[in-house]
Formats: sequence, C-alpha cells, structure tokens
Amino acid sequence: MQASERQQVQDHGGATPGRGVEDLDRATIRLPGMAGEAEERVVRPALAVLFRLAVGPGADYYGPRFVAFERAGRGTAAWNWPALFLPAVWAFYRRLWGAGVAFTLLPLAGAAAVAWIAPWLDDATWLWAACAALLVFVLPGVTGASLANALLYRRVRARIHRAESRAENPSRAASEVSGADPVSPVGASVFGALAVSLWLAAIGPLLTTAYDEHAVRVKVGKALAALAPVQRQVEESWLTLRHWPRQGIEFPARAGAVLFDEISVDKETGRVKVAMGASIPELAGRAILLAPAVDRSDKLRWFCVPVGIPDRFLPQACRSAQR
Repeated sequence: MQASERQQVQDHGGATPGRGVEDLDRATIRLPGMAGEAEERVVRPALAVLFRLAVGPGADYYGPRFVAFERAGRGTAAWNWPALFLPAVWAFYRRLWGAGVAFTLLPLAGAAAVAWIAPWLDDATWLWAACAALLVFVLPGVTGASLANALLYRRVRARIHRAESRAENPSRAASEVSGADPVSPVGASVFGALAVSLWLAAIGPLLTTAYDEHAVRVKVGKALAALAPVQRQVEESWLTLRHWPRQGIEFPARAGAVLFDEISVDKETGRVKVAMGASIPELAGRAILLAPAVDRSDKLRWFCVPVGIPDRFLPQACRSAQR
C-alpha cells in the first residue's frame, strides 16, 4: 500500500482493508465542532449504524440527533413535531410504554388543575378558557414534543447496550438489534384509543363542571355588583346620620335584577340581604348577606356572608368574607 493510501485510510478511522467489522467498530468518528478541545468525544461508526437499525422508521431524522446526544453524553430537550399533538400515541407507537402512560395522564392533571384554580379567575371567562387550553392541550403537547427525542434515545441506547453486552462481535449485535421490531402500530392503535377514551370520559366532565361553576360565580358577581347602589345608600346614612337607614332605600329595578328574587335592608344592623333567584338554579332559594361593620378608624367595611352557598359558587371577594 502506498503512503498516500495509508494516510487516507488513517484519516477515515484507522481501518485497513480486510481487517473486518471488529476493527471498524474500534474506529472512531470525530464529530464536527470538537476541534481544538482538550478532550474530544467520539462515536464509533458501528454505534451510529446501530442507532439507525434500532430506531427503525425515521432513522434519517433520529440517527444524526442520537449521534449528537452521544456526543453530549446525554439526551437533551429537543423538538419533535410528531409528538406535539398526540404525545401519548407517539410514545405507544415507539414502545415507550411508561412515557405513554405519563403523557396520557398529563391532560387529566391539567384538567384537574383548571378545576382547582378556576375559583380564583372570577368573571374573567377569557382567562378561564386560556388556562384550560394551556393546561389541557398546550403544556402536555409541548412537554411531549420537548422530551420525545431524549426518551427515545435512552430506550434505543439501552437496547443497543444490551445487544452489545450479549453479542460476541458487532455483527451479532447488529443482527440482534435489527431483529426486534422498533415500533408498535398495534400498541399505538389500542393504547392510543384507550387514552383518547379516557380523555373524553374524564376531561370532558371535569371541564364541564368547572365551567358551570365558573358561570355561576360570574352570575353571583353580577348580582353583588348590582347591590352597589344599595350599599352606598347604607354608607351615606351611617356617615351623615350615624344610624342605619330605616326607610327611603331605592332598590334596583326588578327588570334589571333578574339574578335575585328579593333585596332587603335590616333597619337594626344595616345588613343587605339578597335572595338568589331562579336565573341561578344552582342557588335558588339561598341568600347572601352583605354585613356592614365599623372599624376602629370609624371606616365602614363590608363583609360577604353566604347562607347555604358552597365556596365554589362564590366570587373570590365573597369567599374572602370581605367586600
């Protein structure tokens, strides 16, 4: 072999013709971007081939990314478009069973979070809808798309490691890796269908209940806002006459107060009582008291006292027992 040919072989990993797959496996690939560093991470050519064999469909996409992960020494967050919209189905297709279960539960956790934080959103319906979309759809999808490549890399790398530890040579390892099916269309279909069914059965009722409670809070908030003129009259009577109003209270017109059946002001305590009307069927027959109290600085403050109304139906101002 001439000197120029030997130099060319050395430049391509140090293997010479006729020395076999084992020698090729011991050769290395210097990854771009590592020149000049004190310690260069290298990837065996056989490992790069095994990545492509083990990942199956999409090898052209995943192969270079897995080599980059190998260079970094670990899988890192990346973006995977197929895993964005249905990450659980993608995970089941790739035989990532644990990840598939986790991605299935993420939207359920998001719906539960919506139900938990909804009482603090009061009458901001647009904010409620934005939170629901973010927690139920956007965050689970972004989480799946960001973690998909790293999760698949760990599975593929572990599978290759097991094959190499059992095989006598790289050829046997390649045969073992390529002999296993890297994807599961049946698993994706069956478990994906179960995941979608679970979402429809659980997320739908959770969000429906949360929205219905939100709608009640909005109505109660409007009913309380309609009482502001009555509260002002009570305040003026106390500030000017130093007693609660005994007559002459002007109540909101019945046509504009369809959210409640009756409003009354107690002459002895100044409490404003509103009986909820049929337009809020969940609270029909129940009442809310707005009780005035004078603090040490002679300032009048209002406290909301629900009568038989669960907190989940009350605006935040009323739940805090202060208005």
